[in-house]
Amino acid sequence: MKKLALILVAFSIVATFAVRASAETLLRFNVWVPSLHFVVVKGYKPWAAKVEKATAGRVKIQFTTKSLGAPPRQFDLAKSGVADITWGVQGYTAGRFVSAEIGELPFNGDQAEALSVALWRTHNKYFAAADEYKGVKILGLHTHSPGQVMVNSRKVEALADLKGVKIRVVNPATSQILKLFHGVPVRAPAPKTYELFSKGIIDGSFMTADGVLAFKLGKFAKYYVEAPGGLYNTSFFVAMNPGKWNGISASDRKAIEAVSGEALAKQFGAAWDDSDRRGQKLVRGSAKVTSIKGAGLAALKTKLAFLEKDWFKKVKAIGIDGPAALKYMRAQAAAYK
Repeated sequence: MKKLALILVAFSIVATFAVRASAETLLRFNVWVPSLHFVVVKGYKPWAAKVEKATAGRVKIQFTTKSLGAPPRQFDLAKSGVADITWGVQGYTAGRFVSAEIGELPFNGDQAEALSVALWRTHNKYFAAADEYKGVKILGLHTHSPGQVMVNSRKVEALADLKGVKIRVVNPATSQILKLFHGVPVRAPAPKTYELFSKGIIDGSFMTADGVLAFKLGKFAKYYVEAPGGLYNTSFFVAMNPGKWNGISASDRKAIEAVSGEALAKQFGAAWDDSDRRGQKLVRGSAKVTSIKGAGLAALKTKLAFLEKDWFKKVKAIGIDGPAALKYMRAQAAAYK
């Protein structure tokens, strides 16, 4: 009897752990930026903690120690299930996510948190019906702080000085801007920037101040040209494999959505703003900064107006009212508190 009792107790313990294990979902989040990058420390991980708390520990997120694929492959990694959750840059696959190009336009705003929340609201109001993210569950969208241009080995104190200068481009908007000023484009993801500078492959890069800090580019930032609201910006997505999403209970999906979407945009945007403030100090301590303003800024806005017009045409083809969407997004960002 004593032996039988011990067997029953052991069976009960195993069964309890089995039930507990079956009730938990472990999601693998692919990481392709340095593990100490602020978006990991102040974006991914706090959000993952909120997911775990919101689901009472039933859904947990584990981060990869090595990327499962190159930065441009992030959407497809989530779609195919190679990763459960990915964070990616729409502009790394130019032309695939046309609606997201609204977030890349110049002069959109100076605060990543405000613009990120505005982008998410605009997506829901104007873009969701176009279903450009078919094949994944979109958990959030956001932008970074205003993007400018930094140069190392060539004297650049105005955008006109970019002629013949090799510059890393980020997305369609930066490619078009560089083309307008007769620069030489080099396409590569942000984590490659240090290597490209070190090997002399590029003279400069479109970059945020926080990027100068995060990717340790201070020694390469000899010249820095900036404009209010940014010469460009970048849109990001957080995507989840639909099979994994549907495998989670309805109540836990609802809980995850409550800490994602606008809440995720706010958190990731705030992380960018915080890092940007520190990056600005670094840039101003290492580079000669040229701020475009006054008549020069007005002339630049006129010169770059074609970027908005071109985007309006592209999204019209998929049933989106571009002028209304852009007006709405900028108004939402301006009114955000």
